[in-house]
Amino acid sequence: MEETIESPLTRLLKRELLVSMGCTEPAAAALAAAAARHALGIPPQAVRIRASRDIIKNAMHAGIPHSTFKGINAAAALGVSVGDPAKGLNILSCIGPEDEERAAALLRSGCIELELAEGTPPVFIEVKVQAEGHSATARIQGEHSQVVILKDSGGETMPEYIQSGESYPELSPEALYDYALHVPFAEIRFLIEGARTNYAIAEHSVKTGYGIQVGKTMLEQEGGDLFLRGASLAAAASDARMAGCSMPVVINSGSGNQGITISVPVLVLGEGLGRGEEEITRALCLAHLTALMMTARKDRLSALCGAFTAAVGTAAGYILLLGGGYDDMTRCVNNMVGNLMGILCDGAKGSCALKIYSCVEAAAMGAKIALAGRSIPASEGVLGNNLEETLRTVRQISHEGMIPLDKTILNIMIQKRKQQEVTKGASKN
Repeated sequence: MEETIESPLTRLLKRELLVSMGCTEPAAAALAAAAARHALGIPPQAVRIRASRDIIKNAMHAGIPHSTFKGINAAAALGVSVGDPAKGLNILSCIGPEDEERAAALLRSGCIELELAEGTPPVFIEVKVQAEGHSATARIQGEHSQVVILKDSGGETMPEYIQSGESYPELSPEALYDYALHVPFAEIRFLIEGARTNYAIAEHSVKTGYGIQVGKTMLEQEGGDLFLRGASLAAAASDARMAGCSMPVVINSGSGNQGITISVPVLVLGEGLGRGEEEITRALCLAHLTALMMTARKDRLSALCGAFTAAVGTAAGYILLLGGGYDDMTRCVNNMVGNLMGILCDGAKGSCALKIYSCVEAAAMGAKIALAGRSIPASEGVLGNNLEETLRTVRQISHEGMIPLDKTILNIMIQKRKQQEVTKGASKN
């Protein structure tokens, strides 16, 4: 039997749409720490973390599954305590009470230090562990699951537990649209299962209640509107994920919130309209690839909120489910960029659910206006004369305009954290 050769875009989707438990930045920090600890072979006496602004920002306030901890130091302590990198970004799924106790002891000992790594890619974590004159270092760079073990203090090269993958190219809108419509269904069937995984945490969140319950609150007011229902359930899934819910999520661009934003509303609309499994899956395919196209322009982490770029993908999926074509999709992307470009990322946390709800609502609006044959005129604002020019604008704003802003956001967050610690210490005294 002749072996089927998968399309490069199929391989890209399989590489990007990974299953992860807990917010991806703490999970990546735990993974790097576990890989370093495994390479060292003995319990570390010192742990030094170097991480990019965006990693520190996104890990600061996100809940960690199976624990009461938050922050990158706590995530690294848990990774050291678990000690096995084999689970990849699912490493936080295997934390038990003893692991949490060991991590708490490490944090109390003061042996874990965190340093801001300047001049690194947005996704960058390096964890160096030391004990008895030996050391090992694990580095994650470019993608959250890419772990490379560096040389130890004795000069020996450690094995690589997870091989680095190549970064995806700047995807062509025409190519991804054509692929979504014509790729053999069997190649992309897994996408609908991923959407159902994300839908499950949304349902659980509505029943249980997490954080400020954005999704649950808005779901009570959706009144049968499929677009509002999709926005509410996406927000509910984020409510749970950011609170440290232990249910798995299928990610996009290294982000669970982005995977949720893309897949849950498209699944809700497709099933609500009575579309078949293949049609829904193709809409999910276009949605995920459009979001990856946007991320390729802005970087995986930046001062530009990922809910915005993910919701551009959601809107593209809506276009396909509603019978639109490529021209409708291009108008829709322009509508989304012109509407939502300025949404800022101030870290992964409970309020991400608010941004997700707003962006998914905007996706419905952008799609409906595009299907009516209308879009924001190219003469207005920062939009280009065509989709490629608009995408170049996204890149320019993200890279040139938002790097200084990203520094300002993190500085504000760190100052706020220090003030809270001073206040907390004063109240104890």
